[in-house]
Formats: sequence, structure tokens, C-alpha cells
Amino acid sequence: MKKAAFVEPDFKALFQALPGLFLVLDPDLHVVAASDAYLQATLTRREEIVGRHLFDIFPDNPDDPGADSIRNTRASLNRVLQNRVADTMVVQRHDVRRPESEGGGFEVRYWSPVNSPVLNPDGSLAYIIHRVENVTDFVLLKERGAEQAKLTDELREQAVRMEADLYGRSRDVAESSLRLKQANEELARLYEKTRELDELKSQFFANVSHELRTPLTLILSPVERLLGGRGLREHVRHDLLVVQRNARLLQRHVNDLLDIAKLEAGGMSLRYARIDLARFVRLAASHFETLAADRHLDLEVHTPAALPAEVDGEKVEHMLLNLLSNAFKFTPEGGSVGVSLEERQGRAVISVQDSGPGVPEDQREWIFERFRQGEGGADRHHGGTGLGLAIVREFASLHGGRASVAAAPGGGALFTLDLPVTAPAGTPVAGESGLPSDAAALALDELGQQPDFAQTMPPPTDIESGHILVVEDNPDLNAFLADALGRHYWISRAFNGHEGLKKALADPPDLILADVMMPGMSGDRMVEELRRHGDLDDVPIVMLTAKTDEALRVKLLRHGVQDYLQKPFSLEEVRARIDRLLAERRRTRRRLRQSEERFRATFEQAAVGLAHVAPGGRWLRVNQKLCDITGYAREELVALRFQDITHPDDLDSDLEQVRRLLAGEIEHYSLEKRYLRKNGGALWVNLTVALVRDENDAPDYFIVVVEDIRQRKEAEAEIRRLNADLERRVEERTAELQVANRELENFTGAVSHDLRAPLRAINGFSRILLEKHGSQLAEEPNRYLAEIVNASRKMGDLIEALLSLFRSVRGELHREQVDVSSLAKGMIAQLAAAEPERRVHWEVDPDLTVYGDPRLLEAVMQNLLSNAWKYTGKTAHPRISVKSCQDDGRRWVCVSDNGAGFDPAYAGKLFHPFKRLHRQDEFPGIGIGLATVHRIIQRHGGQIRAQAIPGAGATFLFHLPDTVSTLG
Repeated sequence: MKKAAFVEPDFKALFQALPGLFLVLDPDLHVVAASDAYLQATLTRREEIVGRHLFDIFPDNPDDPGADSIRNTRASLNRVLQNRVADTMVVQRHDVRRPESEGGGFEVRYWSPVNSPVLNPDGSLAYIIHRVENVTDFVLLKERGAEQAKLTDELREQAVRMEADLYGRSRDVAESSLRLKQANEELARLYEKTRELDELKSQFFANVSHELRTPLTLILSPVERLLGGRGLREHVRHDLLVVQRNARLLQRHVNDLLDIAKLEAGGMSLRYARIDLARFVRLAASHFETLAADRHLDLEVHTPAALPAEVDGEKVEHMLLNLLSNAFKFTPEGGSVGVSLEERQGRAVISVQDSGPGVPEDQREWIFERFRQGEGGADRHHGGTGLGLAIVREFASLHGGRASVAAAPGGGALFTLDLPVTAPAGTPVAGESGLPSDAAALALDELGQQPDFAQTMPPPTDIESGHILVVEDNPDLNAFLADALGRHYWISRAFNGHEGLKKALADPPDLILADVMMPGMSGDRMVEELRRHGDLDDVPIVMLTAKTDEALRVKLLRHGVQDYLQKPFSLEEVRARIDRLLAERRRTRRRLRQSEERFRATFEQAAVGLAHVAPGGRWLRVNQKLCDITGYAREELVALRFQDITHPDDLDSDLEQVRRLLAGEIEHYSLEKRYLRKNGGALWVNLTVALVRDENDAPDYFIVVVEDIRQRKEAEAEIRRLNADLERRVEERTAELQVANRELENFTGAVSHDLRAPLRAINGFSRILLEKHGSQLAEEPNRYLAEIVNASRKMGDLIEALLSLFRSVRGELHREQVDVSSLAKGMIAQLAAAEPERRVHWEVDPDLTVYGDPRLLEAVMQNLLSNAWKYTGKTAHPRISVKSCQDDGRRWVCVSDNGAGFDPAYAGKLFHPFKRLHRQDEFPGIGIGLATVHRIIQRHGGQIRAQAIPGAGATFLFHLPDTVSTLG
């Protein structure tokens, strides 16, 4: 019966017809699909809910103040989104809205929901299946206390099922509650640990701030005293001003840290005083007038004539200076900064706005968090600790006010301080307070650092000094490095990564000294861009950074930075490292020049033709030898392509190899081809070609070696002629040898017959005389007859051995699998039968086979085993074994004994005819057996070796090609 073709079912229709209540949501909780049963139960229509957000479709009943199903459902779905596992909810009451056509309002519903994830192959969330069961009838009957007997059979079955389901759900909820409790306990423990760490951090900041203030005081006070003196040289005054400015900047950062520490520890209190807030704002803004003029900024201040307020004057000053500093920091040259003050319903509202980049909406809340800055990373435009705005908000909160940020009407940022103008009831309020000036000086020190654009220092006295590019955004440090190094090197200066990159490309320096954190383009990004330019890839780079960041250090070193220094650093150390790197670069360049000179000399003076060829075939560079080979002048050859001088019959094969080389199929190629010389003649050359690729792995050029092989070709032709003559002579000699072999075979047959017959007669008649007439003869004639019998036997053995040796090198081999185990067992049995009085322990591995001629291999085993039998004749407990052994990765057949053995130094003589290592009276023999074995093994293409220890036995090992053994 023919199988019907499979038709893919309509899964959409199947899903919609399911009897259960199913809703499918995407990860954003928009409805994707719903079953018909779900739509019927929830009094909705498919076209009204598909594509809409779940909680826009099913809000809580506004008439039920205790409704919480939406919150519970949202929590369950969030757990599925986060954990990617199903979440079972307890029975929820969620009333559904009736359509207006049916009177509107809500109908009571009780649902038993389960939310299950559907995952993509990569584990990400694809959908959530929201399955619910309508248990309204069951819950309402339970609430009314209806008797069990009043339930219909259908409701009774449903009740049992629902109770079981409710029990299971309750158990799941209990387990979830237990896990939630354990998680809460862990969170509480972690919170306590975090709080403890926060306290330790606050205490640490407070301690560090206090400890730093003392040395700062001992720096600032002497510097101010020195600056107030007379007779200071200009460069000394300049250096002292740099020290004072940077010490004040450090003091401001220390003050910020101390304020934050006090705030976290709850030790910050307010000292209320009566002040004219309008005058405070005008005085604070006046400190920035000079800076505004220098930067061509429009500074506008709008305040009432007076605005009495009860506030902490020092804290208000701190907030005003922080906001003004922030505005001036982010406002570009030619922009505007505005400050305004007004009273609204008993509160003072201070606004500071600028025309800078503004604060993105998603950052306007967390920008007031501690250590958070609008710009992050090494390429931020503005420095700072990220504490200024945090302090503003904290101080505002202490006053019962608030700080906020929004977009300024004309663009930029608008910061607003909203403060009450009266102190809380019962709070002591001091009298009139003025505006301190040192805090303003600290704020202006940071903003007042402007780059000195005299960026090229006077040249050093040594005209061969290296050229150093200093890239540092801090003007004081930039000027300090340029001044300190300018006495020894040629100095160029840049104040950010973009400017440093531009100057390095325009005038490549010998070394670059650069900061890591710089505006616009950070130092590490500048290094990446520099290393993309081939003429700058060997310029040493020394990076300066204030960050202790091992990952950054490793990254910079991997990107080609030669050295890395942390601030603060010793100027002498900087100079030492610069000198070392410059000296190393000079040595490298000197070696490179020498290498180039050697290459040029080698290239030009080579005994073969050398060339660089473009991927398209044009000659780029050629040596004189190649010109001599081809007959072209150098300028003529570089105007051609290799295709132009290649013989047409050889061009296709050459181009095919070039194609494979360009495609990466081969690394190089060699071939013999013909060039067409300038005079038109053909010339045989041997061509070797390799491809050089650039840093992007694209073909750059070919290296070509051309060898003139005319003489070799002529020699090969002569060799072919000689080989033909030799082959003729070999054929003639072979015919002569065949005739000689046939004559030798006839001679061997004759010898075999003519020698054996007299020997048999001598031996036979001598034995008859001994047996029949020996008793009648005297002792001496008996002895002579015995000697004749023995000599004729030896003569027969010798003739037989010689014939065996002759046969071992004659005839065709008939190879097959030979069972060496069976051969050995049979031969040992024959030897034992011939000498029954001997007791020899023997071992033979089973199923030991080799591939060879059975007749010759039988002779091999006969000789080896007879040899072992003979040389164990004087051993007290003789042992003979035939085993498979492994050596140099191959399988060998090993015949071993524990007999007389021999001196290994003479092992090479064993396999020569008539060579013996023992006297005849010790072990009789004729010295032919092992020579026969050796020739048989060689005829099979195998190997044989001998190993021995005098007095401890010998082992003979032989290996044949395709030896097969089932052992091991």
C-alpha cells in the first residue's frame, strides 16, 4: 500500500482551537497569539488584543481597592524573563471588563495561572506562554458554602482536580516562599556587610583627607612665603606658581573627599547665619569674570537687589562654586554662562545655565551620584573626581532643599538649587556672614590652567639629539616635561590624542611621550591609530598614567607601547628610559641599514638571476645576472612583464602556478621553462618563485630566482645518450650472464651427481667394512675406517650446504603466508627425536606467521633452530624459544637460546660463508648455515640481526616485509 504524502498541519488553527486558555507573549509582554477558549473566557476579541501590551488590555478593577492581580502577574512574568524557568502563581482574582454592548462593567473571575518560557536555540527567550484555568465557579461555590451534594458530577470532578491543583500550587508557593526567605536572609547579610564596608570606606576617606591636609599645608605655606619674597628669578617664580596651583587643586579634591566622608558618616552639620544671598551670588560669580573674558564667554548675572536668607554660608558658597566651575568647564569658547536668583513662595531658587553640550536625559539623575561623571573612559574631555555635583545635592538636602538639572532653553545644561530662606524653627542662627575667598581661588586654579601654545621648544645644542613628541593634556605637566627634556632633545608638544596623531604624521618623531587619559582621543587610541601607519610602526612610545591598572598596562604593551610609567615619576627615570629607547632605535636602524646593504650586495652580486615581480607580472627590480641571462639591459627589462619574455609553449604552466600561489594553494613553486632572449633565441632556466604578502595578507610581490641551466640541459642530453648506450651494453651483458647461469646450473647438477656418487660409495663400503670385518681388523685400521666414514659424511654435509646456499639465491620466490609456529614445533620435535637423551625446555608463540617463500623459510628455521640446539649442547638447563618481539616500531621473529653465545664484537662475521666463532672441537660445523639464512632473508627484502652474551646465549632476529603476527 502506497504511503500518503505528509502534509504539514496548520499549527495556527490547531493552537486557536485548543480547549485550554492560552495566551502567547513576546519578551516585551506584547500579545502575539490567543486561543479561542481564552478569548471567550476573557470576553475579548483577537483583533482587539493582538499586538497590544498585556497590562494595557487587562487593568485591575478600579472598584476593587484590594485588587493586586496585575502586580502579581507582573512579578511572575519578570521572574520568567530573568530566570528562564516556568513560574506557577496562586489563584488570582482578576475581574474582566464586559463589552459596552453587553452593559459594560466588570465580571468576577478567578484564575489559576502558569507562565512558561519558550527559548531560542541559543538559550535566549523567544516567547512566554501564559496559561490560565478558570476556577471561578469552584471558588464562588466554596465562598457560598454550598453543599457537596449540590455540585453536579461535572463540578464535583472539576473540584477534585482543582483542589489537587490548588494543593500543588500551594506547595509550589510554599517552596518559593522558603527560597524567597532564604534569599532575603542572604540579602540582609550582604546588606549588613555592604553597610560595614561603606562605613570603613567613609572612615578611610576621612583619615586619608586629614592625613593629606598636613603635608599640603606644609607645601602651600612655604610656597606662598617664597612667592611673597623679593628677588625671585622668573623661572623659579614660574615653577613655584605651578607647585602652588597644583597643590591647591589637590587641596580641593581632598576637601571634597572629606566632605563626602562626613556626609556618609552623618557628621556633617549646618551653621546657619543671616546673609544677603543676592550679594553672595554676585560675589561668587564675580570671581569668574576674568576667566570669562579670557575665554570670550558671556557671563550674565541676574539677582534682586537683596535677598535675606538664613543658610550655612560656607555650604552655599561651596554649592555655587561647584555649579559655576561645572558650567565654565563644559562651556566652549565663545559660549555663555548665566546665573540667576529669585524668591518663590519663601524659597530661594538659584539657576546656573550654560551653552555647553548639556546633560542627556537618561543621565540627569545619576549625574548627582558620587564618583559618577557624564564622561567616562580615558578619552573624556574634562577631569575631576565626580564629587562636585554629589556634594551640591547633599548640601542642598541638608538645607531642606533640592538640586536638579534640566535642558537649558537655548541648549546646554540648567542646574537649579531650591533652598528655604529661613532656618528650621528653634535652630540657632548667627549674625551676618561674609564670603570667604580661598574656596574661590581653589576652584579657579583648576579652571585657570590653559595650554601654553608655544609648542615648539628651542633646539638643543646637540644637533643630533632625538626628536621627542610630548602629548599631555595637563598644561603644567606638558610645559614641565617640555622644559626639562628640551635641554637634551628636540621637543614638539600636543595636548590631546588627535593633535598628537596629526603632528606625528606630519613630522615623525624619534620617540613619543604620551599620557593615557586625554580629551577627544585617549593615549591608547592614539597608539592604535599610530601603529596603523607603516612609517610610524617602529617609533618607541612611552605612556604616562596616574592609574594603577594592570589590564591597561598589558593592553598598551600588546598594542606596541615600549614602556609604561606611573605618575608621579622621576624625571631622571624618564630621561634614562628615553635614552635607552633612543639608543636601541639607533642600533636597530644601524643594523637595518647594514642588513639592507648586505642584501643589496647579495642581490647584485648573486651568481643567479634575482628579481622582484609585481603580482601582475611587471619586473620591479632585477640584478645584473638576470640581465646577462636574458640579454636585456636593466631599464629595458623593468619595462616588460615576465609574460613578454616567456616561451609561448611554457607560459600556461607558469601562469597556472602563479594562480595557485596567489590563491594560497601553494607557498612556492619551481619549474623549468624557456625564456626568449633579446636576440630571439630560446634559453632554458630553472625558475623558483615565492610570494611575499603585506601586513593585510594581500599579495605584495614575488621573489624570483632564475638559474641558467643550458649546460645542465646539454649534460642531460649527453647522459641520455650514454644511458642508451649503457642499456644496450647491459642487455648484452645480461644475455651473457644468462648463458653463464645456465652453464652454472648444469655444473651444479653435474657436481651434485658426480660428487655425491663417489662419496656414497666411500661411505657405504667403509661402513660395510666396519660392520662386517671390523672385529677381524686391528685397532688402527678400524680407526682409519671410522675417520673415512666421518670425513665422507662431513663432505656430504658440505656439498649439501653449498647446494642449499646456491639454491637460496636462485629461482623465483613464491610468497604466501607461512606458519612459523608450526615449522618451529615440527623441527624441534625432529631434533628431540634424534637425541632423545637431551632434555631441552622450549617455547613457541602460537599463530606466528610471516609472508614469504615456504621452502626457503623452512631452511631459515631449520638452520636457526639447529644452531640453537647445537650451542645449548653443553648447557645444564637448555632453553630455546621462538617468539614475536617488537623493535624500532616493527615486528620481528626472535629465535633465542641460553647456550654458549658469542662475543658481540664479532657478530658481523657470523653471516659470511665459512666464518666461525668457535673451534671445531668445541662445536663442530661448516659455517654455511647462517650465511644461507642471511641470503634468504635478504632475497625477501628483510633484515636479520644477532645479539649475544658470551656464556649466556644468543638471539637471532629477522624481519620480513608484510610480516603478520596475531600476537600483541
